[in-house]
Amino acid sequence: MTINYRNYACQFVAMLSLTVLSAGFAGCTKEKDENHAAKFNGTWSGTASCSGSSPSSGQLVFTATDNKTVTTNYSAGTGSCVQGKVLTGTANGNNVTFNTITVTDGCGLSYSVSATGTLVGSTLTFTLSVNGAANGTCTFSGTK
Repeated sequence: MTINYRNYACQFVAMLSLTVLSAGFAGCTKEKDENHAAKFNGTWSGTASCSGSSPSSGQLVFTATDNKTVTTNYSAGTGSCVQGKVLTGTANGNNVTFNTITVTDGCGLSYSVSATGTLVGSTLTFTLSVNGAANGTCTFSGTK
């Protein structure tokens, strides 16, 4: 009786290849996107302090539009020139960043607006910076 080691070797390689391929495909599952925006969603109550003014109590509303996108409303201008705008930010972990955008109020004045938010425990700190027709920074700190 002759043992054909070549056939055994081929079968072993084939089985090993299938095992490796199976393990490879098992590791190719799509990761579910973590919902970073959800923790910012809602109405935050707290205190806002702006350059050159006294602190005042108020609310800030964030809306999570998907797993990473957060929006909030912003008013550009003063008096009869005020126009409502929507800021759109990207949430990542406990931070949300609103990239610099240029907005124009109802009187044609332009402003560059940027903002960031950080969540530490249950407290949100949100900082908004404005440059252009008006300049200043406001910081809001609050909880849901």
